Amino acid sequence: MSVDRNRAAGLAGEGFDLWQAGKLEDALVKYVAALDAADPNHVALPDYHGEIACVLATLGRDPEALEQFEISLMHELRRDPEGKDVGVTVARYCVCEQLLKMKQPERVLHVVAQGVERAGTNEWLLRVVEARASWDLSRRSEAKKSAALAVFKAPSEGKAKNLREYLAEILGSAVDTP
Repeated sequence: MSVDRNRAAGLAGEGFDLWQAGKLEDALVKYVAALDAADPNHVALPDYHGEIACVLATLGRDPEALEQFEISLMHELRRDPEGKDVGVTVARYCVCEQLLKMKQPERVLHVVAQGVERAGTNEWLLRVVEARASWDLSRRSEAKKSAALAVFKAPSEGKAKNLREYLAEILGSAVDTP
C-alpha cells in the first residue's frame, strides 16, 4: 500500500473510536491498515503502535501486545535517542505494565534501569512499575523504596495522593527481615 499520512491518521482515528466502542477486532483491522498507510517516519507512529498494543492486550493477545509496545518504544527512542522525552518514559511504562501483566517482573526492572535516570520529572512513572515488579519478586524493601520515590517525585499533591492509595499495600509493608 502507498504511504498516505492523512489516510493513516483517518484509519487510526477510526480504530480508536472502534476501540473505545469495544469493537476490538474491527479496531485491529483499522489500526493495521493505518500502519500500512503510514510513512515510516510519521510522527504518530509510536501512538499507533501503542494503541494497537492496548487493543491486543485487551483481547488477551499478550505477546503481540508486548511486541507492539516495544515497537512504540523503539520509535520514541528513534525520535529521542537520549530518552529524556516524556513519550519515551510513557512508552517504557507501557512496556513495563505489559510485562507485569505477563508476570515478567525481572524484565520490568531491566526496562526501568534503562530509562529511570533519564526520565527527569517523569521518573515517578517508572518508579511505580519498579515498585510493583520488586514487590512481585518479594523484594519488599526495594519495593517500598521505589513506591516512596514514586510518591515523592509525583508531579502534584493530587497525583501523590493517588499513588499513596494505589501503592498502599507496598508502602504499608514491613521491611524485609533476614
